[in-house]
Formats: sequence, C-alpha cells, structure tokens
Amino acid sequence: MITAYAFTKIIVADLAAMERFYCDTLGLRVQARIAVDKPGYVIRETVLVVGESGTLLNLVQHLDRPCPAPGEAVVGLSVDDMDAVIDAATGAGGSVVTPPVDIPDHKLKIAYIADPEGHMLELLQQLR
Repeated sequence: MITAYAFTKIIVADLAAMERFYCDTLGLRVQARIAVDKPGYVIRETVLVVGESGTLLNLVQHLDRPCPAPGEAVVGLSVDDMDAVIDAATGAGGSVVTPPVDIPDHKLKIAYIADPEGHMLELLQQLR
C-alpha cells in the first residue's frame, strides 16, 4: 500500500522568513514553490532539498487555517491506492482531515489523514 517515504513537512506561519532560515542559515536549496487555491486546501509551499541526498523538507503555510503550535510535522507518503489506505486508516481509528483533492498541475491526488493520536499524514497518489 505505501510505496515510498516522500518528505517531511513543517507547517509555518511566515513562509518567506522560514525559507530564508532554512536556505541562508542551514544551506538547503529550493527545489519548487507551490501555490494551491482549492476550497479546503489553500496553501503556499516551498520544497527544499537537503544537501545532495535528494531528501525533501517542505515548508507549508495554510492560508485558510491558523498555524498549529510548533512541534508538529506532516509525514508525506506515496500510495498506490488512496481509497484503500484511507479505508484502512479510518478503520484503525484514524480520521480524514482533508478528503482527496486532485492537483492536476502537479499530477497528484492528495489527502490528509490523522493517525489515532492526531499526527498528520499527507497521502500522495499519482494522477493517471
């Protein structure tokens, strides 16, 4: 069901300031900037690359909801069957935070789910 670890995502209040911190101070580099304006999913996001490893650290600012207290991260997981993963997660006590949304510009379908303790997981499935 899970096909790969995709990234860690930090939800931030000031995207520009945090991008400067991670790039100018810690040496990460910008791979992409993403803007999505869909009902229930309004974000600005910067995808950063850690060194030459290809490991991604994403900084995301939600424009339609308050920033949570620091300390929470979002784990990104690539999946081959989003509906099956959501069904399994909710059957085991998890919950759907944001139902699946198609993002055609990035050829992805995404959804947010929470584990039984409330930790956020972002599911990504390639659009066919």
